[in-house]
Amino acid sequence: MNTLSPDSLLFNAHDLILLMAASQYLLLAVLLESTRRRNDISSHLLALILVLNTFKAIDVLLVWSDSLRNIVLAWDPDILLLGGFAYWLEGPLLYGYVSTVLYRDFRFKPLYLIHLVPVCVLGAILLWQYYLQPDTTQVEMMGDLEFMWGGLMTHTITLRNLSIMLYGSWCLYELHRYRRLLRDNYANLEDRERRWLTWFVSGFVLIASWALLIHVIGNRIGSDLANILGICTNYFTFFFVNSLVFISIRYTHLFDGIDDQRNIPAEPASPFFKQEQVERLQSFMAKEKPFLDSNISIELLAKRLSLPERTLSRILNQHFGKNFFEFINGYRVEEAKRLLRDAEYQNASMLDILAMAGFTSKSTFNTIFKKHLGQTPSQYRQENSSDKHTPT
Repeated sequence: MNTLSPDSLLFNAHDLILLMAASQYLLLAVLLESTRRRNDISSHLLALILVLNTFKAIDVLLVWSDSLRNIVLAWDPDILLLGGFAYWLEGPLLYGYVSTVLYRDFRFKPLYLIHLVPVCVLGAILLWQYYLQPDTTQVEMMGDLEFMWGGLMTHTITLRNLSIMLYGSWCLYELHRYRRLLRDNYANLEDRERRWLTWFVSGFVLIASWALLIHVIGNRIGSDLANILGICTNYFTFFFVNSLVFISIRYTHLFDGIDDQRNIPAEPASPFFKQEQVERLQSFMAKEKPFLDSNISIELLAKRLSLPERTLSRILNQHFGKNFFEFINGYRVEEAKRLLRDAEYQNASMLDILAMAGFTSKSTFNTIFKKHLGQTPSQYRQENSSDKHTPT
């Protein structure tokens, strides 16, 4: 909750910061809707989240700026508090957005409507306690913010911030789980890790946590300090939305998700695998070298082996004791070792070596190589260069 004092001037510097943040949220939403495909659900959800944050910022301005609040009360008191519903919708939409970005097989189900229960309950309560009241009563309730300091709104503000924090934490858990699934399905993770999405979710969680903290301790630290800390929320919001502008510029393309393993039906086949399948995999890796394909995935490898994807996953996990990421990159390290020892590639750069071995990132190449051998590729080349062993 923002704790702007009732005697704030119309559009003072702090209000302007929040107004600019609201404008940026709205502009980003319009830009997103005008540039994405119509059937892109994740983009529509993101646009809705941005619009909701526009409403949240405007709600803060209309409620906590004395001048603006009086203007609204004189015009139509029903306008006040409408932006508060955005808090309750943000959490479910945030979870839906993250799920559609991460999992290409994610589908909304009628059961998900249960997430709208809190906003419906709040609407019913506010309808009874505020919106059905005569205009004169509404003016009395909100003129001196008596209604905002009452038990109903105090608990409402606490719960709505908790809602965003809990849904955000749920999203962060899904991101953690997603990264584990990546290692079971892909050998190159750089283009799929979604670090930007972690920042996106964390920003909303941190702002909600800060707002909740100020709301809880506001009466204990004095109105002046609470006012200063509350105003800081405006600036946090402004800096966060500007970071989203940067993210939108850097990550302009759409991302392919992965299948959520919880939605894949279990195969009727036996849970065991055959030794012939293991030998077929080893022979294929040695002869065809599929690990040299930088886009190889467990799905593609299973198709080329004519094996069910889950069977291949069991072979990797149970026979080799590795996930797909570790299995493929183990072969790539061996290929890189061979190239680094080969006199033919003595003058090849490390970027050439890692590309020929199937890697796509120098940092990943160095990290995995050092994990396997305890030394960097450059150190390995220096110690194992073919000309060191050539008689003079």
